[in-house]
Amino acid sequence: MTTLLTFIFKTGVIWVLSFVVLKIFYTKYKNKYDIDGFLERKHLTIQLFYIGLGTTKLNGIIKRISLRYEKFWYYWFKIGSWVSLILLPTSMGLLIYNLSIIFFKPVGVEPVISPIVPGVNVKGSDSWYLIISVIVSMVIHELGHAIASFVSKCEIHSVGFFFLFIMPGASVNLDISEMDKATLWEKLRIQCGGVWHNVVLCIIGYLLLTSSSFILSPIYRFPSDKLYITHIPQGSFLEKSLTVGDQILEINNCKVYNTTGFIQCIYGEIAKPKSYCLSPETISCIKEHPLRSCFGVNDVSTLIDCEEPTNFDMPLSDKCEKLNKQCVGFKHLGSFVFTLKVYSQDFLNSEDLTFISTPQELWDSIQVNNYQSRIGFINSWDIPWYWNHFFSYLIPVSAGLAAFNIISIPNMDGEHILDTLLSIILLQQVIKNSPNSKSKTSSSSSSSSSSQSSSILGKKERTKKIIFETTKYFTILIFGLTVIFSFYNLSNKILI
Repeated sequence: MTTLLTFIFKTGVIWVLSFVVLKIFYTKYKNKYDIDGFLERKHLTIQLFYIGLGTTKLNGIIKRISLRYEKFWYYWFKIGSWVSLILLPTSMGLLIYNLSIIFFKPVGVEPVISPIVPGVNVKGSDSWYLIISVIVSMVIHELGHAIASFVSKCEIHSVGFFFLFIMPGASVNLDISEMDKATLWEKLRIQCGGVWHNVVLCIIGYLLLTSSSFILSPIYRFPSDKLYITHIPQGSFLEKSLTVGDQILEINNCKVYNTTGFIQCIYGEIAKPKSYCLSPETISCIKEHPLRSCFGVNDVSTLIDCEEPTNFDMPLSDKCEKLNKQCVGFKHLGSFVFTLKVYSQDFLNSEDLTFISTPQELWDSIQVNNYQSRIGFINSWDIPWYWNHFFSYLIPVSAGLAAFNIISIPNMDGEHILDTLLSIILLQQVIKNSPNSKSKTSSSSSSSSSSQSSSILGKKERTKKIIFETTKYFTILIFGLTVIFSFYNLSNKILI
């Protein structure tokens, strides 16, 4: 946590200093070098904690893709707009439900929405998975807006990429004048395009995650009753004793078939710890040095177990007394003796490996899964693990982007979606109550000039504004409280 705060502080200082320098340069030389013209031509935007770069070079490619399959995209985004409208109240309800869990803290129930903070609840080594997931989710999101815009005959200014503090992202600069010419339903499809694409990305990610064993079956075996070592971290104390691809058969005579069984066997040893006959010299070493350093390479495998004592002052066990040793357990040190029975892929036989470690050390020293490479040289790549790890980040990131974009908070799609949706409902009400209700929608909405229609329209506009403002500020309140309480709870867990 301290490292993360230090990184954030240093990054913030760099941002502030860089912005101040650029601001001074801009103020002094903006007229001499036409800096505004340069920034406009390059679609470059620089603000405090934000830098964005746009390009028009991708416009043609996106437009060709959009118009080539125009009929497909029309129905695609029509479905997407309805899915997004269903998601709107769902996301709002989920936000309220999540806030109630955070506030009331019911026993055994965890919040469904939690902030993702690298270095806090995301491992530092996993930060790349998070960053790539954010980039992919945002690019797919913005492509939804861009394609829907071209399908609705609305041009876009540019496609851009940006950095907001340390987080990368993508954006599409829509042509507002073109949007104003579009019908309300076309606007809705454009506004919902990003959310819809994030929903589809979640579905595709889930299907790829759950079918990984089928997709990777040409290069990996996926037996359900065999557990293999798939990765050994650099620096692991078992690094020189095991090889990726070895099969774990037993832990302390407890048979292992899968990851769940692996964990259960470790817990089984914790529940029934053993004690061993140790010499006075070894006991003295344990009191002053790290436990593992007090045993030679073969000493652990030759330890004789005895009845478990509660401390070093227990009387000698009969078994140990004959050896001039004392019966001692390691549980109070948090360590246990583990014996792994391993089938070696190099020697094609099983062997026992005995060592002393804490359960956490054992868990961190190797990664195990129910798959093995069919091709020897890719054993160390552990493709299934990277595959599953990536999609385990991509799915919640894309889902979160969809959920928070659909609710009506400032600068999110939901604000515009709600406004357009209320306008559609308002228009239908005006048409229904208009004296010219039998006429076409276009003539009812644009050319009706009767005083009755104007009066109805005025009332509906005021009603729309009240509903829109009330919903928006209520959503901001719920969202703000969720963010505050979520980070508060997260900080409490860190301090604990």
